[in-house]
Amino acid sequence: MIRLQDISKSFGHIRALDHVSLAIPAKEITILAGADGAGKSTLLKMMLGIVRQDSGEIFLKDQKIGRDYRPVTAITGYMPERFSLYPDLTVEENMNFFADIHEVPRPLREERKQRLLEKTGMGRFKDRRAGALSGGMKQKLALSTILLAAPELIILDEPTTGVDPMSRAEFFTIIRELKAEGKTIIISTPYLDEAEQGDYIVFIKNGRLIKADRIADLKSGFPARLYRILPEGPVFDTLTRLNQRPEWKESLYIRGRYIKYLQTGPENLGRLIPAQSIEEEAPSLEDIYLYYERSSH
Repeated sequence: MIRLQDISKSFGHIRALDHVSLAIPAKEITILAGADGAGKSTLLKMMLGIVRQDSGEIFLKDQKIGRDYRPVTAITGYMPERFSLYPDLTVEENMNFFADIHEVPRPLREERKQRLLEKTGMGRFKDRRAGALSGGMKQKLALSTILLAAPELIILDEPTTGVDPMSRAEFFTIIRELKAEGKTIIISTPYLDEAEQGDYIVFIKNGRLIKADRIADLKSGFPARLYRILPEGPVFDTLTRLNQRPEWKESLYIRGRYIKYLQTGPENLGRLIPAQSIEEEAPSLEDIYLYYERSSH
């Protein structure tokens, strides 16, 4: 749906994006994953023309955007990381206010408002002030306000940061329902467990694209074997000792009381580690990110 071709952006001496090329598939959930400062927010703002690229091109449905971003903004609902609700207004008053901003016709407003209140479970809180809502409820209200205009494209910048696990689960239930309605959804997140909710993922680090692909294909085509090892000795001491040898340094990392070992060559060096147990397992997105992040050095 949206395609970025060789996009770069600098802020002074800081290279925020470095020759990024990617295509966002239509009617799917795309996850933009990376740590804070990776360039995720800059990339999202660039799609909307809030930040302009130094070089490269952006296309919407194969049409070059150029300098006129109205074709994008006309079909997009955007929720920035710090979405501003009006704390002294009620849930319903906030929705009415944003419906006015989006110029939603009054006959459509009431129908959409009631449907969104029902979908998000916020109907019984419609008379509560926004400032008195929990973090998860505020995010659901923020999402509802951008959905009032019935956007085709939904862009959410770290929408669940600081939200409790139950509210995060409820939020992604709503996201999956929106996908089922045919919406194209882009979500940035630093949480790779949360990224499992997507269809397509873009890994980004220090402004550079590390890997982009369908999540199912990344898992089925993972080019390494992954082992979970419970060492005989203390896990940190064992890892420190093993990392002194160059053949181990890029293959090992700690998760809880286990050492994870990525076998990238023909020989399973994991069997040489003194261990109580060693088990092969399927990679998570976190394992896949670490593999491609280390491979990109």
